[in-house]
Amino acid sequence: MVFILSTLYRMLPESVKNHPKVIEYVQRFNNNNKLRELESHYQMLDLIFSSCDIKATGVMRQIQLLSLELLRLLDNVCRKHDIDYWLDYGSLLGAVRHGGFVPWDDDMDISMLREDYDKFVEVFPKEIEKIDELKDSLIISKLTRPHDNYPENCNVLDIANEGTFLLFFQCAFNKPYVHFDVFPKEYIEDSGLTDKRNETQTRLQVEFREKIDNGTWTFEEGLKVQREKMHFTNERTNQISDAVDGLHNNIHNRIYKTEYVFPLRKITFERYEFNCPNDVEEYLPLIYGPEYMHIPHIALDHNTVSFVKNQYGNVKKDVDTGFDEAISLLRQVNDNFK
Repeated sequence: MVFILSTLYRMLPESVKNHPKVIEYVQRFNNNNKLRELESHYQMLDLIFSSCDIKATGVMRQIQLLSLELLRLLDNVCRKHDIDYWLDYGSLLGAVRHGGFVPWDDDMDISMLREDYDKFVEVFPKEIEKIDELKDSLIISKLTRPHDNYPENCNVLDIANEGTFLLFFQCAFNKPYVHFDVFPKEYIEDSGLTDKRNETQTRLQVEFREKIDNGTWTFEEGLKVQREKMHFTNERTNQISDAVDGLHNNIHNRIYKTEYVFPLRKITFERYEFNCPNDVEEYLPLIYGPEYMHIPHIALDHNTVSFVKNQYGNVKKDVDTGFDEAISLLRQVNDNFK
């Protein structure tokens, strides 16, 4: 059909072919065909990724393997201190859809309920300090106020975040740079389930950051006030919410049924087992929609590959050596963790 129409168009007189209306129709026709062609490409990629075990290569894969050892370290600390966590967002999606990392993903996403989160924030740095061969290689960040003088006196994690005032817990391997995020979640009382809940929480998140920034609140004061306004509680309820100190300027503050999350179960991620929500088939659509098992039209990362290459002056040999040494170090720590 496309070939026939193209042939007929070429046979038209120049005065007809160059008429504005004809040009408009031809362009519209070509654009529609390009969209259909793109959609067929997405379908082909979807089939390939769903039927084949495709892994990242090069620096991206090295980032993922070092991130995996960081995740094992988190898991070791959590099991030692009886802290519940679960894989979330892209990491959970990768576990379900790919059996490990989404091929273009370059970090780890973890969630914890408030009490576990607060406990983790306290004990994780202490555990790292006990490991002499590791403590100088890891950077931990949980900001309670903005940077005083960015980028002066800022570490590699701050620079990678471009100085953004991120409240949730982050941990990074210094060089080569890889990191994971830990997001707090909250039980929400029934009284907090209002029609304007999402709008209210978005407003309170912005207010929380602004009042910390201008010195009106300390982090602890502001968190207490905003948690009360959102009807958050440490007591188990029937629903779990994103926290006000979680995702940066999150406009989609979701509610998860508690039964979707607990009791936690295990899922295989890159040959290891980690915690995941109890019902991922109900949980993931709340984040990614009902088509979560399909490859998206847009793939995003955190530009970690370029950041790491710049750390080593784009010298491949140095990058490879850096990753080999870091992965070996972390794997030894994890295998002998006490």
